[in-house]
Amino acid sequence: MAVPSSLHSEAPIETLVSNRCRKFGLSKAELVRQAGYQNVAKGLRRLHELCSGDLSKSAVLIRGLPGALALAPDLVSAAVEETRQQVEQARHRAWAEEDARWRAAFKPHAIILTERSRPEPFFVAAFIGVDRILRVDFDLTAGRASFVHQALNGIRLKLAFKSGSDALPAYGRPTGVIVNYTPDRAVRFDLEGNALEILPRAYRAVDVQLWIGKNRLQLQAAQDPS
Repeated sequence: MAVPSSLHSEAPIETLVSNRCRKFGLSKAELVRQAGYQNVAKGLRRLHELCSGDLSKSAVLIRGLPGALALAPDLVSAAVEETRQQVEQARHRAWAEEDARWRAAFKPHAIILTERSRPEPFFVAAFIGVDRILRVDFDLTAGRASFVHQALNGIRLKLAFKSGSDALPAYGRPTGVIVNYTPDRAVRFDLEGNALEILPRAYRAVDVQLWIGKNRLQLQAAQDPS
């Protein structure tokens, strides 16, 4: 999971490293060499990741820091743990803020279920847009009782877009549909409109990133709500 951009600009481990480097007149390159990195560029990347709160690849660096900084291992471990907690708190805040925005903007809609849960080829979904492929928006003035009919008709319209095809781009053949009535209630239906399962929350999507060169494309991949 990515480190949230809302993470405080200076994590506890960054403060500790900066203070000790100033005390001993160490450059970052000298620090990572003393921490055991012969490949200084790699060591600098790991140091940047660590000071940014990304602890996932920093185990080797963390083990080398006590010696490089002339500190007891417990002091370094404490700063790392404080950083980990800060990251988790920032992630929780970011999730809560995003969830609040999503709930505020929520409107009943449907998500088409397909034979493939992940798009193949991936780039097709990136360029078309997952919402355009899998999401069916409702005419809310027609009333709640019409939602299932609108969902199934939405599948037919999407399939009709490509004449003679029984599959959706990148996802394959539809296998059913989930109607999201509220953020906390959804129902899964088969292609005949028979209710199969009541879900405790809406069937949402998660962001997936696709990099082409230096350009990042964002798409959403349907995700099981369980």
